[in-house]
Order: sequence, then C-alpha cells, then structure tokens
Amino acid sequence: MKRRVIGCLIVAVLVASACGAKGADEAAEKDQATKTTEATTDGTTAAEGSTAKFGTLDSPCGKGDTTATIKADEAGAGTDKLYIGVGNDREGLRPGLLKELWDGANAFVNWCNEQGGINGLLLEAVDLNGEVIKVEDAMTKACTGVFAIVGGGWAQDNFIFSGRDGSDFHKCKMIAFPGFAVSTDFSEGTDQVQALPNPAYDKPASAMKAIAELYPDEVKKFGVVFGNLPSLVQNKDQIVGVAKQLDGYEGFQEISYDIISQDWAVVAQQVIDKDIQAISFVGEPPNMSKFSQALRDQGFEGVISADANQYDERLLEASGPAAVEGIVIRIAAHPFEEADKWPATGQLVKVLDDTVPDWTRAGLAVQSFSSALLFATAAKKCADEGEISRACVLQAGLDTHEWDAGGLHAVSDPGANAAPDCAMLVTVKGGQYERLFPELGSDEDNGEGFYCSPTVKLTGEFGTGNRESSILG
Repeated sequence: MKRRVIGCLIVAVLVASACGAKGADEAAEKDQATKTTEATTDGTTAAEGSTAKFGTLDSPCGKGDTTATIKADEAGAGTDKLYIGVGNDREGLRPGLLKELWDGANAFVNWCNEQGGINGLLLEAVDLNGEVIKVEDAMTKACTGVFAIVGGGWAQDNFIFSGRDGSDFHKCKMIAFPGFAVSTDFSEGTDQVQALPNPAYDKPASAMKAIAELYPDEVKKFGVVFGNLPSLVQNKDQIVGVAKQLDGYEGFQEISYDIISQDWAVVAQQVIDKDIQAISFVGEPPNMSKFSQALRDQGFEGVISADANQYDERLLEASGPAAVEGIVIRIAAHPFEEADKWPATGQLVKVLDDTVPDWTRAGLAVQSFSSALLFATAAKKCADEGEISRACVLQAGLDTHEWDAGGLHAVSDPGANAAPDCAMLVTVKGGQYERLFPELGSDEDNGEGFYCSPTVKLTGEFGTGNRESSILG
C-alpha cells in the first residue's frame, strides 16, 4: 500500500506545476554528475567566451574589486563559498526524477564560477536529494549546510514544513529560489521567490486561448482526462476554470483514470463515446504517450493538448514519436529546437552541452538555470552593498518585478508571485518538437515569439500557502 501511495504522489508532481518535471527512470544510467559541483578557477566560461552577459542581462558573476562576504551564521557549511542546496529526487525510489533540476543548477554554478563567482566568492551546489520520501532528511541537510535552496525542487515539497527544529523550512530561517514549486503550501508560501511562479488562483490563459483560435470547432467539445488523485483533480479543476472564462470552450467533459492500473483503450473509448474533440491531458509523459496511441488506434482525429510538463524527451521516447504526432503543448519558454533564434536559449544549450553532457532535455532545466540566475543577481546586489545575508537576498528577489532570465522565457513577476501572461504552443511533427503558434513575425507574435493574453482569476479551494513566519518579519 505504501508503494501505491508513493507512486501516486510521484505522478501528481509531474503535472501539478505544469512546468516540465518528469520521472526519468532510465536517466539514472546517464547521471555522471558529482554530489557537489566544485569551483573552477581558470577564468573561462562555457558561454562562448563571454563573461559579461547572459542573454540580454549583465552577468552577476565575476571577480569583483573585493571578495564578497556572507553573514556567518547563515553561511551553512562555511563562509569560504556560497553554498546553495539543489532539491531533487533523482536517486533512490525513482532514479532520474527531477534530474534536470540538478543539471540546470550545476550548469549555472559552473558558468558562474568560471567567471570568478559572485564578487570573487565561488559557488558550490549541494545535493539535496529527497528520494521522493526523504524530503525532511534533505531539509535537515539544508538547515546546517547551505545558505539558500536554489534551482531545485522536490516531488513532495510540502514536506519541507516538518514542524520540527532542524528540518523545517521556516524554523531554520531558510530562503529559497526554487526551480519550481508544486504544492500550494510552498508556491504561495513566504520566503521563496520563483523565477516562473506557479500561483494557485491566478492562472495563465494565453495558450488555451490560442488553442481556441486554432481549433474553434474542436473546443466546442472540450474535455479533460486526468488521474484520480487529489492533486491531479486540483490541476484538472484549474484547467476547467480557465477554459470556462475563455470564449469558444464548451462541453467540459471530465474523464478520470486510475494512475496505477490504467486501461488506456477503455479511457480512449470513453473519449469516443462522449464525442470529445479537444482534450487536455493531465499526467506524466509516458502515460500521455500511451493514451495518445490508444486514441489513434480508435480513429480519434481531434486535438490533444497538455501543459509544459509534456515538453520532454520522454514523451517522444515512451511509445515512439508516431504515437504523439500532432500533440499540442503549452509552454512559456523558448524551446531548445529554436536555440539558433534566441541568443539566451542558444547560450544555455551550449553551457549545458559543455558542462553537463548528458543533460535531460526537459523544460525544468530552463527554470532551474533561470532561478539560479535570479538568485545570483540578488546576491550580487547584496554583495555590492555590503554583506550577503538571507534577508537581503530574499528582499532583492522580491523587489524583482520583471524577469525573463535574459530572454530564456516569457516575462514573469517573481516579486508578486505572478505567472507570465504570454506563452506559445509547440507540437510534435515528424518525431520532433516544433513551433505551432504564434508564427514568428505574425500579428499574434509579441516580438519575442510569444502570444499574450491576461491571466485569469480562479475561484475554488486550491489550498493556502505556508505563511507561518518570515525572516523579513
């Protein structure tokens, strides 16, 4: 029974944040990264020799005129380096889970250290592997070993609030710039800043509006297929809540599936029987692949869409690319396939290729790097003003109200915990991801390759953030 519950929880996280996580079983064989990333000091950078910029941003990294200092009682393992903890679950119960967060954070640490760190203070990434069921143990390590939690995340991030001295996020007076936040406890909580926020009640609508424009007939027969787990049901309710506020959507059929023993032929038959023509799927990439194959086997010709967690090499590999041909995915970052068009994306791909050769091609790698870049920008500001302290770095993050990581993704408002109001659609064609909407240079293109529309406010019960305390008082 315990393993059943754990399996459910793992699946839940893969969709709850709609941001690119996945359970990467086979990735364990690839993972050659060390437990910590040690600093390099040769002054070179993987970003094509540039030490001055990341995309459009001035790099926060460099030797500086004087070496930065850290508030001693917040430094974690020591004041000799800036120790940042990277949450992940990639070893243990589900090998490879959230490995892309470890990849993105390590890529940033390498890139920054090659420039000299933050005002000469080198960074070190500390492995906070939570193994899905040991998040409290990871927090215990964080409480004594790191200055901040940066660029990572856990499948069950609500467990960072253990309520116990020595392992509770707030009791340890910790701060976080996570790569993603899943639970409402964390995503709406205090003392964290997300580069791409995931608020519970203010949701992006541009991508679903674009789907309605592309498939006006199909969305009149709209439905959601989702796993029968509370967190997946919550995600389903949010999708339906957005769709009901947009023109064109009708029907709103709902079909649940058993996340442990799915019979995809039966689920597909329910779709056919209900005459659903536009489906939003809630689940992990391998399951979406099987579901799509089952629908194709029964002659389905409608549109299948999903949130950004499906922008993942696993979707193409699970049942073969033909199974997911034509699937539409909603994303808020420039796809890797367009790295030649967007300088920051091209720069990130090169950094990852050079420093993490086996990196997992999934959207969370982008979010991890963006979060680490936001953290370093805040830490640089504090170092320039004096001492690097948690309160200073957190406040600098909260003071950031326009962030695209130098052009990696659509503009968000980290300080207000507001998600981007711009996105794009990609589709699978010929076994590869490619842009579907907006067409570059079209009237719908905002000039950065995204389509924009205001976010929508949701009503309902999606939980509240853990705001028991804050280091800011």
